[in-house]
Amino acid sequence: MGSNSDTRPKYQIVATDLRRAILSQEWPAGSQIPTEESLARQYGVSRGTIRQALDQLTQEGLLSREQGRGTFVNPLPGNTRLSLTSFNVAMQRQGLIPSTRLLDGSIQKADETIARKLHLRPGTPVIRIERLRLANSEPISREVRWLSQALCPNLLQEDLEHESIHDLLLHKFRLPLTRMHHTVTVVSASQDDAELLGVPAGSTLFAVARLTYTSEDTPAVYYQAVFRTDQYHFVFEVHVDREATSFH
Repeated sequence: MGSNSDTRPKYQIVATDLRRAILSQEWPAGSQIPTEESLARQYGVSRGTIRQALDQLTQEGLLSREQGRGTFVNPLPGNTRLSLTSFNVAMQRQGLIPSTRLLDGSIQKADETIARKLHLRPGTPVIRIERLRLANSEPISREVRWLSQALCPNLLQEDLEHESIHDLLLHKFRLPLTRMHHTVTVVSASQDDAELLGVPAGSTLFAVARLTYTSEDTPAVYYQAVFRTDQYHFVFEVHVDREATSFH
């Protein structure tokens, strides 16, 4: 299972292989996948590890679980959607190899902007994580996250170049991340962003601001990122309330 140099958690390695089977249509849409017990034997891991891998693929929308029947493959999406899907998954769906370079991981005092976003007092210790995201070794995005140090004081001890921060918060630090609020705008690349992303200064970039909540009104993580518009795109899927489509 994976190479000896693969330092990712076992469930992520399993999820990567299962994702490949789905995206290559080795497991076609509508088919039922093997049981947790069968997969555990196949990969030589615990059923708990398999369950985590299936949870991740279910969250990505690739699988659906039906009580009493089993787990089934969903039809493949045609485009990357702005959702809980991670950068790595978005790139893998396009046949690209994602990677991450950690630019900064530090404890800072929250300024007024960050304090306001996270409902903290100015000066509260916050964790700041800045990363460069790449696909096939080409820079695609620069991202920065802030969260209160009190939420997960040991986060900076994790391997932030090879592990998903979202998965760490959910599964290791047991933070119940319940919803996200995204804002996407278009900006001109600053000199610093241009140099990091390998584009001319003033080029058009997507700018994303996102607040992730642990409950309806409690923000946990503030995220800002810029993406190259020639390498990344967003598709918004809107579900309309049935009542809104009724004519009276």
